[in-house]
Amino acid sequence: MKVNVTEEKAWKRVLEIEIPVEKVNGEFDTVYLEYQRKAKIPGFRPGKAPLELIKKRYKDKVTKDVLENLLPEAYQEAVKQTNLIPLTLPLLKDIEFQSASGGLKFKAQIEIRPEIEPKDYQDLQLKRKIIQITQTHVQNALTYLQDKNAELHSVDREAKDGDFLVVDLEEIAEGEAKNKKKTENQTIWLKKENLLTEFYRGFSGTKAGEEKEIEALYPQDYFEKNLAGKIIKYKAKVKEVKEKILAEINDDFAKSLGEYKSLEELKSKIKEDLKIKAKQDEEKDLANQVMKQVVEKNSFEVPESLLNLYLDSVMEDFKKTYKKVDEEKVREQYRELGLARIRWEFIRQEIAKKEKIEVTKEEIDKWVENFAKTNSLELKQAKEFIAQNKKIENIKDTILEDKVIDFILNNSKIKEEIIKEPKQEKEEKKIIKP
Repeated sequence: MKVNVTEEKAWKRVLEIEIPVEKVNGEFDTVYLEYQRKAKIPGFRPGKAPLELIKKRYKDKVTKDVLENLLPEAYQEAVKQTNLIPLTLPLLKDIEFQSASGGLKFKAQIEIRPEIEPKDYQDLQLKRKIIQITQTHVQNALTYLQDKNAELHSVDREAKDGDFLVVDLEEIAEGEAKNKKKTENQTIWLKKENLLTEFYRGFSGTKAGEEKEIEALYPQDYFEKNLAGKIIKYKAKVKEVKEKILAEINDDFAKSLGEYKSLEELKSKIKEDLKIKAKQDEEKDLANQVMKQVVEKNSFEVPESLLNLYLDSVMEDFKKTYKKVDEEKVREQYRELGLARIRWEFIRQEIAKKEKIEVTKEEIDKWVENFAKTNSLELKQAKEFIAQNKKIENIKDTILEDKVIDFILNNSKIKEEIIKEPKQEKEEKKIIKP
């Protein structure tokens, strides 16, 4: 069998495959004899119809069967012959029987691993951001717990900033009533930075039982294109005004959160947890710096199919969370992230090979022990769970990635930066609609 390989891109190959006439004719003979054995033709007993009649009656079907038999077999042989490892199923095209010789020719387009030689992954300039946990961090955590465990009490007064309102909203639309959109018992947090200006002004100062009209202008970049840039009028009914009641931060508050005997004990546990989280964030940030710099120093073309698979998985996650998703916008937004992630996967595997970094059985056993401890499982239960879900290869790959990153860190220059002030989180602006 003749095979010619053409390189269209670093990750794409086209195999021109030619199956010899003897092989093709032999397959035709085999399939025709099978049809002759099974064919039920009036006037002939099964298996006794003349072969020429079979060829005349079943030519198209036999040709289809021959192709279905020969093409996969020839493709597998061609891949083996050329020592290529496809990433995806092949695209078969330009299938033709040679009229003169009777042979069969076709092309198989495949995607393969890009051939890369990792470079410049040592002597990186990195920054270790060491977060020192202060009393401000602890107080912020306490304030968060206080807010999270707050109670909402109905009040008989005008709504003010920070209150929660229970409202019914109905769009005032022109034309048929069926075009109107309505929601009931929607809870709105009356915060200036949380709402469109029209809603904030419209609901401020309202009381339970009050009805009014609110005309809202949706921004041009609103995530639902059918509302972006539009002015929509609503009829609103305030059904309830609720005030957030915060508990006093004291020993009783600490006891209400669990097995804490005092506020000081709660503070001590918060500080301990924050230190653990800070260390994890520190290591994660360093790893991200490594991946970012290594990818920037080792750019190469990424197979289209792998990028599409990554973006497909992103879309699946989005659709689980949101009813309406601008797929084109999301795919474009995550494209560069996908390219970087795929490039890193290829590069770190090649670094592991080059530096002879491997995963031992002892390392896998230790990982499983930590998994069992973290999830409060017996070691036997953890092993059974991993075996049932066929996760062992994923575990091995995770450990290998960590070891590659550790190797790069150990061969890089790392400067320390002390961070004392807590990072200020920005609140995401909410836009209500029915």
